[in-house]
Amino acid sequence: MSVRTTVGVIAVAMAATLGAAGCGGSDEPAATTTTESADAVTIADFAYAPETITVPAGTKVTWANSDDADHTATAEDGSFDTGTLHKGDDAAVVLDKPGTYAYYCRFHAFMKATVEVQ
Repeated sequence: MSVRTTVGVIAVAMAATLGAAGCGGSDEPAATTTTESADAVTIADFAYAPETITVPAGTKVTWANSDDADHTATAEDGSFDTGTLHKGDDAAVVLDKPGTYAYYCRFHAFMKATVEVQ
């Protein structure tokens, strides 16, 4: 048996053993090389929605402004700040460290919310 034939036989055997993973033949999700996931907060009517989100460490949290007014998502502890978000803008931060992050809008101090990172 030639090397080319041997490699082909091994590849076919591996695909059968793995259920053709990565070829659309498996019901299991494909493995990823990152722990990032996504979660979104909408800014509308001078409020963050949802007001509290809980995410696993390593999650990318995105804030999207649909208000006519400018807003920010600024952590009270200074750990993140989206900068100014104009209508239609969004910004994201990755939160790696578990904890509770209270944040607010620098322009509208009454706007407050929380991200809980587990």
